[in-house]
Amino acid sequence: MKLRFTWVFAVGLGALSLASCSEKQAARDLTVQPDVTAQAGQVISSAQAVEWTHRFQKTHPNEMWDAFTDATIFNGILDQKGCLGLRIYHAVNKQGNNTFVLVGVNAVGDMTDGDISDESPTGPPHPFNSILVSTKIGEQKLLPVLKGGALIPVEQAADMTRTYRKLHPQGVWAGYFSAKVYRNLLAQPGCIGLRVYKGLKEGNEECFVMVGVNQAGADITEGEVYDMALPCPPNQVASRLMQ
Repeated sequence: MKLRFTWVFAVGLGALSLASCSEKQAARDLTVQPDVTAQAGQVISSAQAVEWTHRFQKTHPNEMWDAFTDATIFNGILDQKGCLGLRIYHAVNKQGNNTFVLVGVNAVGDMTDGDISDESPTGPPHPFNSILVSTKIGEQKLLPVLKGGALIPVEQAADMTRTYRKLHPQGVWAGYFSAKVYRNLLAQPGCIGLRVYKGLKEGNEECFVMVGVNQAGADITEGEVYDMALPCPPNQVASRLMQ
């Protein structure tokens, strides 16, 4: 398979313990991020993104690999007054499936009084044609599901993120992404939404890879893909989604 040498941004998120950020503050010095538009990440090629996403998929064949969310969901959250970015939380829904929860972030912290989205659908079980998806030879490629994301109440979101933390006490819990990351991706010609992939770097360091999606449901891997995240701790304030 010949890969284009396009550039993407990706960032690894450090492992987090079971305690909430507010609890951790008594145990270690936390830095409340004063500039939530700060950028964090590194530039990688599409070949590097393939390596990270494929490594995660091969070592976690029964977990969620990716999730698609429609542009209207992202724009609705980002258009809230004072919203400077968006935080993605790992979560578990009532069916016991892993998913993502999206919430806007302002200068104070998570905007849990505003719109919150459950990011869906997730993959597998819907393999589609993308260089970022690892599939077996001869495996049938299904058409991607393009309707993704639904607003949910904060109580439901908090329960979903809490469930994930209990099941993954040593895993990655959340990452912050500045608004301009989403705006730039969604501004690509024909982009109708974004797909977030889980990745795994060398040394089993977890990361996110984010890519735009066109009207055919294909990843826009020829374009730029930005992934900028600030993990907790030390960069997150207390949130209802971390209690």
